[in-house]
Amino acid sequence: MCLYAIHYLKDADAAEDIVQECFVKLWECKAENPKAFLYTAVRNKCIDTLRRTNPIDTNISPTDLDGNISDEEAAERSLHEAELWTAIDSLPPRCRQVFIMSKRDNKKYREIAAELGISERTVEHQISKALKVLRGKVDDFFYLFFYTA
Repeated sequence: MCLYAIHYLKDADAAEDIVQECFVKLWECKAENPKAFLYTAVRNKCIDTLRRTNPIDTNISPTDLDGNISDEEAAERSLHEAELWTAIDSLPPRCRQVFIMSKRDNKKYREIAAELGISERTVEHQISKALKVLRGKVDDFFYLFFYTA
């Protein structure tokens, strides 16, 4: 849900706050379809927040690097991103650390090796290991990887 909210807000902290509020509302009202309730509540709360911060902009919709996307596409991408991050979180600690430093932080193998006190070959091996594990766990791995990287 946080990833879905980020498509609107571009602010992780604000997204987390909104999602937390929506989960509290879900708990209080005990909706029949929790998934639909959450997506609708998060979307509406994000739009309300954006309208309060920028009342002049009336065309508010989720976006990504390619421009505006539909709510359904934002929800689908959020689910895929969550699947990818769940798989990354399941990697062994050192492997996950090296992979994130390389792919998320855009560090070179040499920089990672120096920072962690390991060889460049070990960095290369850890990233290769992570990619093999992730390919086995995540559908559409390359789409997700390049979308989030």
